[in-house]
This record gives sequence, structure tokens and C-alpha cells, in this order.
Amino acid sequence: MAESVGESIGRALRKVRGVTVGVLDGGVASFTAGGDLDRAADPGALCWEIGSITKVFTGVLLAEMAGRGEVALDDPVGRHAPAGAAARLPGEAHQPTLRHLATHTSGLPRLPLRMVRAAGRSDDPYAGLSADDVWAHLGPATRLPRRPRHSYSNYGVGLLGHLLERAAGMPYPDLLAERVLDPLGLTATGCDDCRGGGPVVGGFRRRRETPPWTFGALEAAGALRSTPADMLRFAAACLDAPAGPLGGALEASFGPHHRGRLQRVGLGWQHRVVPPRGGRRPALWHNGGTYGTASFLAIDRERQRAVVAFGNRGPVLASPIDRLGWAVFDGLEG
Repeated sequence: MAESVGESIGRALRKVRGVTVGVLDGGVASFTAGGDLDRAADPGALCWEIGSITKVFTGVLLAEMAGRGEVALDDPVGRHAPAGAAARLPGEAHQPTLRHLATHTSGLPRLPLRMVRAAGRSDDPYAGLSADDVWAHLGPATRLPRRPRHSYSNYGVGLLGHLLERAAGMPYPDLLAERVLDPLGLTATGCDDCRGGGPVVGGFRRRRETPPWTFGALEAAGALRSTPADMLRFAAACLDAPAGPLGGALEASFGPHHRGRLQRVGLGWQHRVVPPRGGRRPALWHNGGTYGTASFLAIDRERQRAVVAFGNRGPVLASPIDRLGWAVFDGLEG
């Protein structure tokens, strides 16, 4: 297996300056770094932006709060929005629900135009966005499509984070830490910081260094930072869910909660749908990216295996980190 990982890393390094791969197989975690990071004393302890993999954690938090009865998956968004924003929405029967937000089937845009304009050409595009910007987009046009379909929305999951923190009466970072991160022993994972860890691995975009992102009002969509070791601890919990309500929330998050013609989606999770003789394994997975980091996580619950991969270059079409992650994941069959 080590040779396969090394070969896959070598191919990725043609386009990425530094990478780290973590593999969980048979209950044993191993980590490999390459390129700029090959001299890291402990590749599993490197701090990375995980970007949109944060959405998986937000989905687990939604399932956990639904299990407590604080929210319901099919609550309309207006039920947990501020009164002023809720008053602008269409009737509850026509509003997207929390489940729609978590499965990207709400009909909301990837990012509202006013937020795109506010982000501009900044190296930290979400930093200036406020909660008021999130609520301002809600209105009569926030209407569930007649035939909901999967359409990826950073705004929708960012909105979901605000609705959950209002329902719980606690800021999203604290709520996530108390309900999900700490109980799972993810002591290095946190919003805009690797708790108790070192600095974030420096990233590059268009051959120049780029700073880490601060997500602010859309933190539930991508603000988490973590280490490969913590990510494999999370994967281990997903492979063998702990007893109790949090284990039930993990199981509930997997879904699928939406089935499209070619796609299945959990609460934050993507399902890898493979053809019957395609030679590839099904998986629960997600990837992520900021200007300076590309990330990847995939788990195979049947075979009790997981792979996480990071690279210090922002994602591009046909991301080399996605290719690296899938190459290692599928290579575990050997």
C-alpha cells in the first residue's frame, strides 16, 4: 500500500507543492507527506483548512439537534429566522426546509450576487460578510422549487449554521465544539483555528502565497481547520458510530436524504454512485477548497476504510487532490 500512496503522491506533486495523505485501514491510521512537506516530523499533526468538508460537520450537527428535538429536518427556514426576515418569506409550505439546505436542494444560489460583489477580488473573500448579509437575501423569492434538485449552495449551508445557532442559543463554533467535536475527541479541530495546534499550512494560488480564509457569516459552509489525524478520528467514528445520541446523529447524517437521477446526498455528505461493474467502490465523501488548500475525505463503511488528503494549492477543475484521494482510496482494494 505504501508504494501505491507514494506513486499517487508523485503524480499529484506535478501540480501541487506539498501534500499529506492519511489512510485508515483495519483500524490503523498512517500518514504520508510529500513535496514541500516531506520533512514534517508528524504529517498527521499538520494544520489544514478543510474548506467545504465543514459542511459534513454542519450536517451532523443538524442531525444531532434534530435528535434532541430542538429542530426538525423538515422545519421551514422561517421558523428559526429573525422575525423581520421570516416576515418577508412566502408561506411555510413554500419555504425550503433545513433538510433542503443540508442537501443543496433549496433552490438558493451558490452565493447571492450581492455577496459575490462584496467579496470582490479579495484574497479573503468571505471576511467582510455579516449575519445581516445572510438575512438580507431572504425574501419572497426564497421559494422551494416545484421539483427540488441538487444545486450546490455555500450560502444555503451558511444560512443553516445561523438557523441552528439561533435554535440552540449558542454561536455556531461553540455549538459545534460542544455537540460534535469534543465528544468525538477532535481536539485539534475548530473554526478558524486548529485548537492547540500550529499554524495553518501555507497555501499558494497562481504561484504566489495566499493567506488562510476567515469565513465569518458563512462559517458553517467552510470555516473549519483540522489535522489529518483528527480527520481520521472523525472517519473512525463514522465507520463505527459510537453508542448514544451522537452515534445516532452520525448514522442519520449519512442518508441519502435526496436521490437524484445520478446523485445521492446525505446531510452534508455526497454519495459516490458507481456503476455495477465499474471497478470502483461506493463511498461517503466530500472535498473542499480555499484559495490555498484543497481537501478530500472518503469513507467505505462496508470495508471499514477511509482516506483523507490535503494539498497546499487551491482547487481547480479536475483537482489533483481529488484524483490523489480517489487513487489511494481505490488502490486499497489491492
